[in-house]
Amino acid sequence: MAAVQPQDENSSEDGMRAHSTDAMVSLNTEGGSANVFQSSSRSALSTEEQKKLFESVIEHLKIKSVDEDSVMAQNDDVEMEFDLEDQRAKIETLREVFQSVSQLWWSGSQQMDLVVENLADKSRDPRWRIPLGDSGMLDFFLQVLNTNPPSHSLQIHMLRLIGNSCADTDENRARVISSGSLRPIIHLLEDTSLLPFTIPVLYNICVDYEPAQQQASDLFLSKELVQLISSPSFNDSRSFLNYICQILDLLATRPSELEVAPENIAVVLLMLAIDREFPCDSEDYLALVNTAIAYMKHEKFQKALITLGGLDTTLTVLIESYTRFDAQVTLGSAQPDEEDAKLLSQMRTNFNQVLSDVSALPEFKEACPVVSPFTSSLRRWLSSPQLQLQVCACIMLGNLARSDEACVEFVHTSQVHKPLIAILKDANDSQLLHAALGFLKNLALPDKNKDEIGNAGIIPILPRLWHLDTLQDIQFSSISLARQLIINSFMNVRRICKRLSDDEDSPANSRTYLSFLIGLFERTDVEPIKMEISRLVTALCRVFETYKGKELSNLASVRARFFSMHPDIGRPLSFMVSQNKWPVVRSEGWFVFALMARYPEGAQCISDLLNDVAVFQPLMELLTGKDLIDPKSSTLQPTPASPASLAIEGLTPGQSSDTPQPHSQAAQMARLDRENALVLVSEMLKNRGSDMAVMRRAMFEDLLKGGGEIVLAAKEGGTVAPRTSRGADEILRELMG
Repeated sequence: MAAVQPQDENSSEDGMRAHSTDAMVSLNTEGGSANVFQSSSRSALSTEEQKKLFESVIEHLKIKSVDEDSVMAQNDDVEMEFDLEDQRAKIETLREVFQSVSQLWWSGSQQMDLVVENLADKSRDPRWRIPLGDSGMLDFFLQVLNTNPPSHSLQIHMLRLIGNSCADTDENRARVISSGSLRPIIHLLEDTSLLPFTIPVLYNICVDYEPAQQQASDLFLSKELVQLISSPSFNDSRSFLNYICQILDLLATRPSELEVAPENIAVVLLMLAIDREFPCDSEDYLALVNTAIAYMKHEKFQKALITLGGLDTTLTVLIESYTRFDAQVTLGSAQPDEEDAKLLSQMRTNFNQVLSDVSALPEFKEACPVVSPFTSSLRRWLSSPQLQLQVCACIMLGNLARSDEACVEFVHTSQVHKPLIAILKDANDSQLLHAALGFLKNLALPDKNKDEIGNAGIIPILPRLWHLDTLQDIQFSSISLARQLIINSFMNVRRICKRLSDDEDSPANSRTYLSFLIGLFERTDVEPIKMEISRLVTALCRVFETYKGKELSNLASVRARFFSMHPDIGRPLSFMVSQNKWPVVRSEGWFVFALMARYPEGAQCISDLLNDVAVFQPLMELLTGKDLIDPKSSTLQPTPASPASLAIEGLTPGQSSDTPQPHSQAAQMARLDRENALVLVSEMLKNRGSDMAVMRRAMFEDLLKGGGEIVLAAKEGGTVAPRTSRGADEILRELMG
């Protein structure tokens, strides 16, 4: 409720309600104020005549059809009943005194203060608000305010009259807007002695009434308010900060506000929130910060926060939310206010969301290098006991880690991965885990960082996250992080394939961290998680098949031990090449199959997989160009896949049938798959041909010949760009002489 104290300290408090009441019936009557107001002649009344007119006005206004004193004493939140006949009587009463009021005004009567004060008191009663508008009385004083600035005391009572009349009354708000009176009311903000009246009046005009909010925005009200709260003269009026923030919250919803609001508005609000000389209470603190957040959702004010040096202020705001107000919530009473705690928590969450956007801007990267005082503060927050400080640090620093250079500096210079790993080890909050995983995945991208992060002990703590079946986003992200860490890192491959126990009598001796993932693959029905595990397995096999750092004989024994310890490794590999939702992932699978088939251990695994029709069928279709189920149809032009329910990170699922993949992209992918399948069959014949049954060997030889002819025809036709694949060209030359 926007409340304004009347000038007379013996008078009761004005009630300016913040919530709209039910719409009243509008009486279509003419007020008649304009003709009186526009009269060019000012009648000079004697003192005695003024006294009689004043007494007549007061006497008329004393007529009550209800007990108005009890009404004024009621709480504004109590719903009141309106009587139409009573309302008409009030309109008639106001019309009867209108002429006398205008005469007193034009005569310059000293009694006008008491007349307007009396009318303003009436406006506190909701049943007088529509009559004040329909009688023309409100219009009269709006025009006085527009054209004839009254005395200071009269301004106070007129503001009370206008503000109370507009409380929950759109009809009177519309009168203010249409009369152009909002501009002079805004100008009254320059008079600090009127602020206790002007600010609530502006609030009552704008709240729940969009035309007023739009006009206020167009009239640069936010600029005026920022100038006001930035001025030292405002220090004595800080009790009205909450109202100012509520007004700004309303303006922030207007499309025009993005252009007209001063760019420093968020910085000013945040500085007030942490002002040590004039510390605010928790209610004003929340109002100031939440209003700043409302503006910081727009890029204009995000950039201004950086260029105006407001980043350090944001850190102070978050710290004080814990050191000042959280302590009050916890220690201020025997029964802490749970609502305040909830509001503080929500504020921090919202603040972190806008700071995430701020830290994603190019300007942020320029203002805050990886090694800087600001990022140093954020790195300390990673080890903070306060959840949202940790989240904020993960998000903002993670957004800086968007280049290999920055990621390498974060890991090798700042050692930022160590507190992040500690978070993954101990944290249970999904928001914090998600933020930390996202940051670590960025850091794990450069090859130079992979072993360093692995050395810090991250692999042993990941299984805890893989088992969070109720938090599938965390499951997925932690698997994705493991996949990033093993790409091109033989050391991390060894870590994830290490025996869980050196005790040969322990069941854990035959299990590895990879075993946990294969077990998750078996029990989950979430396709993106199954697919990410499959991609991890293929990445792991790829490292095994391409690693050059050991003697071949030693590496062969490592490969053999790997396949013997993971007899179920084939299921995720089979899933990868037999699914159709992610064509790029399927192609990745065929490529790794071709690599694995080059070595006896891998060829044995592939041979076992090809016993599964779900794997053998797509291989046959690739190399024959025929659908095995419908031999008359061709598979040379792959059909687009349906979209997955969740997106696999770094990949785009196949598009739906109504938005097919571009023809050239699909054809290119089919060509690559076919060449890799051709290499796969060739290598299988080399490494397993002597052990194959006669019929099976003959089938593989036919596949090799038929697939080679299709690949060669595609190359000679010039319809597909040539590609050099591992071993494909050599095989083609042998086949075609």
